[in-house]
Amino acid sequence: MNEKHLTPAHAKELDEVALLNNGFVVARVGFAFELYLSNGQAVETRLALCRILREYHALFAGQLSHYLKVDANRLTKIDGDAYLDYYEEKAKTLSPDEPMDAMVFGYPGQKVVDEPQALTASFTASAPEPLFPHGNSSICVYFPCSFIVEKGYEYFRDLVGRWCSMVDAVHGSAGFSVLFEHGAFSGSSGGVATIPALKRFPGLDFSDPNIFQVEAARSDGLFIKSINWLTILCDQIVEGLGGKQALETELGSSCPVFDFKGGVIVQAGDEPQLGDNNRGIVLDDYRHVSRALKPVRFEEYKLALIVLPEPYDDLEETLSWIRRFD
Repeated sequence: MNEKHLTPAHAKELDEVALLNNGFVVARVGFAFELYLSNGQAVETRLALCRILREYHALFAGQLSHYLKVDANRLTKIDGDAYLDYYEEKAKTLSPDEPMDAMVFGYPGQKVVDEPQALTASFTASAPEPLFPHGNSSICVYFPCSFIVEKGYEYFRDLVGRWCSMVDAVHGSAGFSVLFEHGAFSGSSGGVATIPALKRFPGLDFSDPNIFQVEAARSDGLFIKSINWLTILCDQIVEGLGGKQALETELGSSCPVFDFKGGVIVQAGDEPQLGDNNRGIVLDDYRHVSRALKPVRFEEYKLALIVLPEPYDDLEETLSWIRRFD
């Protein structure tokens, strides 16, 4: 393995990468924090998710430009931090049976464009229901590569751990990812625009909590989508793997395990890596993590996570991507 250290200059180059379909930008490359959680109907959970948005706002004050009101279909321009008060009020007053959604965007020049942005955060908080017996609650937060490199990877890991501790985290991941427009996420064109990059760079995640939650609803809710530089596991998943000590023994010193309130974060190597199959850059630490967590990996897809047109077999391509470190 030839690990690559991401320099500030290279990080800025990655910030400018655009993945196209028919000339339209449908994905970018950056860092994603994607977390699936329980008790989304609880006021305390919804307020905690709002606090995460408030922390995100503090990190990018002046750069976040628009938000989506609950049950709205048009964006509203951000004016200071009053929108956070709005979300917190909704968290306190919405019925537990009524889902709560929040979305925040940072558009260049404060002008809305129909493209994914590296400054985006959204969450869905809902109660269990027949179609989603374990609930349908998640939060997905994007970061520019240059921001993560400037702050440092330890900072990023600590941020992820703190946010996981604020809610009832079940599982999730954080690291390099293709970034989609929140709401639609990958849609019908995200797969074809990103599949070449996903095949070449195994360190890229495919950020689409919507499709995953629909498919994984048939499981017991304790199966992960994939692994990344940071993979988040609740205590119940860890116990199913034999416990933290057994997991640490299997992973070895190059893949440390960090605690947060209610679970652990498994780290694949010192720094996040993209890898490069075209150049033979293999991610050994990612492979170690993938092998250790394979028993809790969700593979029972009926509809593909990565939607692709013919002549692709999108179910086959989805499973091939999920098993990329095997």
